[in-house]
Amino acid sequence: MKFILNIQYKTLYVLLSLIIISCSKEDPEPINEEELITTVQLTFKAPGITDQIVRWQEGSNNSDAISLAANTQYEVGIIFLDESDPSDIEDITEEVKEEADEHQVFYEFSQLNIGLEQSSSDTLDSNQNPVYINSLWNTSEVGSGTVRVYLIHEPVTKSSSTRDGFAGETDVAVDFLITIE
Repeated sequence: MKFILNIQYKTLYVLLSLIIISCSKEDPEPINEEELITTVQLTFKAPGITDQIVRWQEGSNNSDAISLAANTQYEVGIIFLDESDPSDIEDITEEVKEEADEHQVFYEFSQLNIGLEQSSSDTLDSNQNPVYINSLWNTSEVGSGTVRVYLIHEPVTKSSSTRDGFAGETDVAVDFLITIE
């Protein structure tokens, strides 16, 4: 009889311990893992000009070069992809759009005079700031240079004219050569 009571007490003790432990712990918060971006793709569209698509892929030494016409406005779309598993390509752009408050695309032009504007089809954050997933590029004179494309995570501001001014972390930074003819 004493043996049966000991088993009952031990069973009761274990059950109570499990209940106390499970009730006292808070549910863990989900971890927001950083995006893996292996590919950046830009698409250029302008009336009367064949669309141009340029890509950068992680592990390649060079990105495609951009060739634009002078005195032309281009609608430019950018997508970010995780192609680490070719059988399961993930479009990170959708996550960037869903988390617009936490992301900013920034274009840094070097040796070129290209005007950048918000496109009417761009994603806006909760303060109506453009994310620049879709933008308008206005070319002027003939020349060549580069554009560095950044995806910034958790920028402190959304209205800087320099990368450092945004603060936050860089999810990806890619250089493309540009020729304007």
